[in-house]
Amino acid sequence: MPLVDTAALPFLKLPGASLASTNAVDFGSVVGTFLPMKVHTWDHPVQDKPFLNHSGCVRLGDLTLLSTCGSAIEGEVEQRADAQLVLPYQASINTYEIGRHHFRFRRSALFIPAAGTRIRIHTNITSGVVFSFSSDTLLPVAHAIAGPGFDGLALRSALEQPSVLDRRSDPRRDRCQRLLMEALAFAEQSMAIAGELNPILRLDDLIRRLLVMLLVPDLLEPLEPAAVGEQAPFVHASLVEWVLAHLDEPISLSDLEQRSHYSRRSLQHAFKERFGCGPMQWLRRQRLAKARSLLMQPGSHILSEVALSCGYLTVASFSRDYTARYGEPPSVFRRRIGMGT
Repeated sequence: MPLVDTAALPFLKLPGASLASTNAVDFGSVVGTFLPMKVHTWDHPVQDKPFLNHSGCVRLGDLTLLSTCGSAIEGEVEQRADAQLVLPYQASINTYEIGRHHFRFRRSALFIPAAGTRIRIHTNITSGVVFSFSSDTLLPVAHAIAGPGFDGLALRSALEQPSVLDRRSDPRRDRCQRLLMEALAFAEQSMAIAGELNPILRLDDLIRRLLVMLLVPDLLEPLEPAAVGEQAPFVHASLVEWVLAHLDEPISLSDLEQRSHYSRRSLQHAFKERFGCGPMQWLRRQRLAKARSLLMQPGSHILSEVALSCGYLTVASFSRDYTARYGEPPSVFRRRIGMGT
């Protein structure tokens, strides 16, 4: 069996999320349990070598992420309701037969539409992450990214056909695939520290945005300052007031786009023009500014209450962001100004 770097893949070592299989049948049960697939056959084609697979499963709302790494597999599955994206992590040779379509890929992602077809799979090693999701959830995200006048034809067309999203021929897809891997690494790190994913991070929205851009890379074009001038003046007051009133709730970039009725490009440009930073960086600053204000008030607020009121699930994650912003932990700040701990 080729050497497989399990450290490169996310979720394989998280307590309560990871599984080890020493035979192909058990691994097939893992696939059938966590992904919307019926496993018909699932075998290890290299009979003279031992089988070993490590898997890790994480759910983000209706997104399922199955990370898997190990021996060669040959199998046939029947897809059910959701679509899948297969994201390879190493230069394994992956062969998928989906209906009449035949795909052979190494490092580029494969999109499989929710078509209910049978899929034949052959890999020389197993190394990657499978995303399972409802195609319908990508359309409002794409609309938020593109802004008013969004034409969903390109995305709907992409969602109907299986395809290899070739990162070699399109640098935008290469960038997007790398960002997707970085998002997964960040999710694993966050779960390892806090034991769960803080909903304030809205990683489910980030992953959907990256899936949309992988499918339709035209949405990942560079920002164009002229885009703002083509629309009505940015409604600063209403959006700012809404954000400041909801700092204790998860807010995604797609939420801001939808409320502002601006495209990704226009919203980014408008925030940089007014605040000197992007919308999510500005949002983080407002949460931490609110926290600093609460810390300065006498008496009633303990650190855990301040963290929760600013959208943080744990004092540790709040303290980390606060220290990065203000140069000292919140507990040190309170002691320094004489407010206690």
